[in-house]
Amino acid sequence: MDVLKKVEELIALEKFDEAFQAVLSEAPDDLKPMIERSLTQPEELKEMEGFWKDIALLVHFSNSSSKLSREIDNQSLVSCVIASINAVKLANKLGIRSVTPKMMRNAGRALVFMKMRDRAERMLIEAEKVCLEIGKEDELLGIYNDLSALYFEGGNYSEAREKVEAAIKIAEKREDYEAINSFSIAAEVYSKLGEFEKAEQNYKKAETMLRGLVEKERSSKLELGILLSNYANFCKRIGKFDLAERMLLESLGIFEELEKLDFSFAQFVATNLRHLGDLYRETKKFDEAEKFYSKSREKFREIQRRWESFGS
Repeated sequence: MDVLKKVEELIALEKFDEAFQAVLSEAPDDLKPMIERSLTQPEELKEMEGFWKDIALLVHFSNSSSKLSREIDNQSLVSCVIASINAVKLANKLGIRSVTPKMMRNAGRALVFMKMRDRAERMLIEAEKVCLEIGKEDELLGIYNDLSALYFEGGNYSEAREKVEAAIKIAEKREDYEAINSFSIAAEVYSKLGEFEKAEQNYKKAETMLRGLVEKERSSKLELGILLSNYANFCKRIGKFDLAERMLLESLGIFEELEKLDFSFAQFVATNLRHLGDLYRETKKFDEAEKFYSKSREKFREIQRRWESFGS
């Protein structure tokens, strides 16, 4: 297999170590030492020119783009944008555009965290354009999700609806987290627009799919807890209080179970306790409301004490 094609496929699968080894195995013998040293010392590539420098740098920048996209500190976010843009430039230069949407999406998400929403939108729209041009539907779904979430959070609900409806057409054919995310975002968008029947249909679809994944993969329980909490608050809004109560109690149980493993999940417990207090207050069960409000306040105080102890 041609090395460029092989590297393209491995980057798409985020198998960066294998991509680097593919470059190393096919490189001319006189360049192998520099390429190998670049694994820990990327500055070694400054001494090279031409194709082998470009393809080695593409692997490095793609790897950095992927890893840094999972961080939220400002330095990592800036570095993610820089790495992603450089990866896109090199991929275009080498003629392998199929890897560029993923890098653009990484940059777009980093820009969202950096509160640079206009630049994030431009980056994601460009990624959408590339996906449509080259027929890369698998990456297009995530880009539609990111754009619809970006528009929704910015109050641009008609734009959010347009993108999420495009996402649903793809999501209907899939059963993964990205598809579940599409239905979840759609539910929030339709709820905000007052289209409650469509909102409920999408909440149900997301819940059914996520419960199926939880049966296979226990690590999905956090996502299920969050979805149930959001769905419950929607049910409360439309007056389905019994259903809202069942969902909030189930999600509370999930969060409490996760808190036993890692105290960082305590924030979800505290918030869900407050949601239950709101529900009981609205249904005039004032004693129950005060009980859950009290538990929520104590949990938030416990979180505060933990943070203060870390800082002292």
